[in-house]
Amino acid sequence: MTDESYLPPEAKAYQAFLRWIEEGKKVWTIFEQEGIPVPDTLKRSLTEYPSQVGAARSQPKRMTIPPPDKPSMPKEASGDWFWLDKKEAALRTVVLALLNQGVSIPVKELIAQVKQILPDANEGSVSNLGTQLDDKVIQRTERGWSLKEGVKAPILCEDYIWAPKSLLQKQDLAAFRRMAVRYLLDTSHDGMQLMQIYRDLKEVKWLKTPLSKDLIKADLFVMRDEHRVRQKGTSKKWTVIKK
Repeated sequence: MTDESYLPPEAKAYQAFLRWIEEGKKVWTIFEQEGIPVPDTLKRSLTEYPSQVGAARSQPKRMTIPPPDKPSMPKEASGDWFWLDKKEAALRTVVLALLNQGVSIPVKELIAQVKQILPDANEGSVSNLGTQLDDKVIQRTERGWSLKEGVKAPILCEDYIWAPKSLLQKQDLAAFRRMAVRYLLDTSHDGMQLMQIYRDLKEVKWLKTPLSKDLIKADLFVMRDEHRVRQKGTSKKWTVIKK
């Protein structure tokens, strides 16, 4: 500890005050990292003296996170459209994207195309979906299934499905958000804790999906089970598993 015996009483008191402020800032950070509301008493203590501590709780400026590189985009898509790996899309999204090619597709052929993308899909699920969508979004005839005239649907472009948010399902939006989480983790050399991921993604303007601490936590557990991310020891930090 630095020898302060030579300081006048006022200076000693001021130095002790600054050390107290620094300790308070550390405590504030711990509350935030653990996702616990910061006590009002601590907030007031650290915000009533901006001149002494340089706006004590002004958050450090975070690095702007640019959007990830987009895959090949269909000409119909606009800048605010979402894209996701076709193998992670919802069954409804895949079926409508396959039908969005301007031709009727025989049911057996459609089911075969769906199973190429989603191997776990079964004929019964596709048939049930057809019943739900019949005469509203699609029309079913002896020739096969097709989109009704004027209906907008997701677009399949190579290995990705593109669509505005309004045409996507919850599963699709979750897949896009998980892609964003992996992209963010990939920019970190030492991994990131849950609250760090959540705070940074809140600042990202290109991520227009539902977002909360609980959703991110659930995403991380799903991707852990898929062997896409892992947690480093007892540090609570998450990292991407490189393939």
